[in-house]
Amino acid sequence: MTFFLTRWFYAMMQFLYGLTHNSYLWTIIISTVLLRLIQILPDISNRRTQIKMAKIQPKIDELQKRYQNDPQKLRLEQSKLMKENGVNTLTSCLPMLLTLPLFFCFFAAFRCWGNEETITLMYETVVSQNYEEGTAERTAAEDMAMDTFKNFKFLWVHNIWQPDCFIDAEAFILRFDGTVITKPRNMSLLSSVTLANMPLLQKGYTNAAGEFVSGQKIWQTLSESGLAAGEWGNAGNTSGCNSCTMCATDRSGMLLLPDEISPEIAKKMIGVDTSVQTSDENGEMSGSKSTATGSDIYAAIMERYPNALSKDGKTPANGLMILPFLAAAMQLLSTLVTMKRQKKEGQSQQAKSMNTMMYIMPVISILICMSSTTAFAFYWTISGAFQLISTLVINAIFDKKAKKEVA
Repeated sequence: MTFFLTRWFYAMMQFLYGLTHNSYLWTIIISTVLLRLIQILPDISNRRTQIKMAKIQPKIDELQKRYQNDPQKLRLEQSKLMKENGVNTLTSCLPMLLTLPLFFCFFAAFRCWGNEETITLMYETVVSQNYEEGTAERTAAEDMAMDTFKNFKFLWVHNIWQPDCFIDAEAFILRFDGTVITKPRNMSLLSSVTLANMPLLQKGYTNAAGEFVSGQKIWQTLSESGLAAGEWGNAGNTSGCNSCTMCATDRSGMLLLPDEISPEIAKKMIGVDTSVQTSDENGEMSGSKSTATGSDIYAAIMERYPNALSKDGKTPANGLMILPFLAAAMQLLSTLVTMKRQKKEGQSQQAKSMNTMMYIMPVISILICMSSTTAFAFYWTISGAFQLISTLVINAIFDKKAKKEVA
């Protein structure tokens, strides 16, 4: 999360999260409403442009018939007509130009938040296991970790930082993961740049007991438990380069769930001796190494949480896939309202151009929400609902104004 706008959005959500007494529900709702309010002015401007276009549409149709064999002349006459009537088509693109950056920024911000919450749960789980069994300290630490996990509960979803989905598959560049706890593979794919720039690992956090935990302490604890490797703050070999592809995959610095851990750490965390003897080039015994990996330790410590990696050890069961389809429904309804308005005002060309988008956008919304966090899917659903309501309200206001002008 290196883009400044994404960091600002994430900081805003963190502020609202504390202001709402750690409520994911209200944090997402308030964030969505604030951003949609920013987009209302461009929506109003776009509506005015549509009204002006509707008034000159008959003249545009006439020009198209007159100059159907002279495209260059048609463009000049159309441009002249629109300029005379104060129509600026660029204003109709403004809402889209605002929506797309906000979409990607929020998508990245929610993904970062989900990774941070998973790392926090990993850290608190490890801390609880570092105490001796039966002690008051271990009980208190285990309760804190369990409370963190229970706080992930959101509506019908077990973990808000996993998709509202029950499908476990890969399709093209999308991964549908319906498990309750993030899979080891997903955590091990985080690059060194991502980890080095993660606010949690830079600034730390305050736990439920009111104790501040630094990012360096989190990383050190995870490293000592075989869940992390590399120097804290090391962004890897590609730090500062211009190659986004390399930065997104580089793991030469900080990395989670390493492939190699010491036999001592593996035995401590898993409780099983996984060491095997190693030999040098001459075939002589040179030492021992563990066959366990950081992913094995991760899977072992996460088993303490209800239905952590799967439901009954068989099928994923994090969500019911309700939010992805609600988000798609909001997209479809908004498009239908806009198309109905354009047809009513005689803007047949614009209505035809939206026919394809009417079906493509809802499908894209479903796929993205199925492969992203439930938090993002909820944001996208609320955003679509607010868009639909604001469109209906703006249309009603302009219709009322038009009736007064006619009267």
